Amino acid sequence: MARSIWIYWLFLLGAVVFEVIGTSVMKLSQSGAWWLGPGPGLAVMLVFIALSYYCLALSVQGLPVGVAYAFWEGLGLTLITLVSVLALGERMSPVRLGALAAVLVGALLVNHGTGHGTDCGAAGNEGRRA
Repeated sequence: MARSIWIYWLFLLGAVVFEVIGTSVMKLSQSGAWWLGPGPGLAVMLVFIALSYYCLALSVQGLPVGVAYAFWEGLGLTLITLVSVLALGERMSPVRLGALAAVLVGALLVNHGTGHGTDCGAAGNEGRRA
């Protein structure tokens, strides 16, 4: 039985969440705010980044890789920036805010311009010789 398209979106959302956690732990461990210190903090970061890539790999089994990657990077970048501003005390300039908006719009446009549930490879193989 084929999986519903929503399961691949859940894998992708998991990839984003793991990426945000891993990147946040990296910042905390290197800034001295992580109670375990930099070495163990980096080990924890590597686990979460590995989980992120694993979930991303699962998501592209049912989603176009360009859509998955744009969504993963766009939403991940936005959430990491929000965490850095709200939890880590970093500043948000108008230019940075505009750049984030452009990234989000780009990710949404890539997603909107892709037909879901179609076999993209089959269309490209028509008319080819064996």
